[in-house]
Amino acid sequence: MIFLKKVLIIYNPKSGRFSEDKLSYILNFFKSKNILTYPLNMIERPIKKNLANFFDMVLVAGGDGSLNYVINNLVFSDIPIAHLPTGTVNLFALENKTPYSLGEALNEIIYKYKPVKINLGKANEQYFIAMVGIGLDAFIVKSMEEKIRKSKKRIYNNSIKYLNYICNIIKISGNYKFYDLSLNVIDSGNTGDSNAHGFERRELHYAKEIIVSNIRYYGGPFKVFPKNSPLDDKFDIRLVKDVNNRIQTIFSILKSLTLYKKYEDNPDFYIKAGKIYISSLDPAQNEKIYYQCDGEFAGTLPVEIEKVNNAVTMLVNPASFL
Repeated sequence: MIFLKKVLIIYNPKSGRFSEDKLSYILNFFKSKNILTYPLNMIERPIKKNLANFFDMVLVAGGDGSLNYVINNLVFSDIPIAHLPTGTVNLFALENKTPYSLGEALNEIIYKYKPVKINLGKANEQYFIAMVGIGLDAFIVKSMEEKIRKSKKRIYNNSIKYLNYICNIIKISGNYKFYDLSLNVIDSGNTGDSNAHGFERRELHYAKEIIVSNIRYYGGPFKVFPKNSPLDDKFDIRLVKDVNNRIQTIFSILKSLTLYKKYEDNPDFYIKAGKIYISSLDPAQNEKIYYQCDGEFAGTLPVEIEKVNNAVTMLVNPASFL
């Protein structure tokens, strides 16, 4: 249990499962515990580290994208961050085994969870807590963001929203053109590794789709990286090769769920590294290839991705992390 007097509640009103009723519930919960709260709408007001430092805890009510936004603003701060899953997928909540019931989650956060320094990833200048996707899934993320911005209709039922999301993914992915990607391992965790620019390459891989993960889950309750952890000093990286369409890509990733033990030591499927550099095999195509961080569009290739140790303090479930 951590001692709390004041809590900064950062919420995303547009996250998948958020509602004003849930915000009221959260505020009343802390009021009943004689804990002062300060709610901050992350869409209307920027997050500043010097503001957060006045509080004993930052509670993020949103999805993985909301959590990503907060950690990028509070990276290397000692203030504990707790995540209350009100997004559509909530990968970090799955990793942390955080209940979806507001009451259960809040009680576990203040009475059971412990502050732990965890490692983040950094893709160019953006930090991430869950994963980076390069290729098809980043194309889907960008296309979905554009579709949501144009849509005036909001779906409040999370199950229907998730099914609608899957249907849109299937439709959008049919428009994707696959490119040849190169992945240069700069640091595999061994001494003597060096910078990608101007140094001899240690290890080079090729793929059509690349997933760089900091946690076990990907795309929902799917353990594509069952031995991974944000406490590790290396990423688990899934390479998807020899595919030219969405069906082949999906089946390739499904192998990770059903035949992980068979493929975990096969470098054609999985590798581990602490720092990598990803580019198109044809550099002229880089600006056409997207990457995403924690389910949010982040930019185009090339991208350098590295593990950053002890980057943020999270309140975590001891059963999952300790």
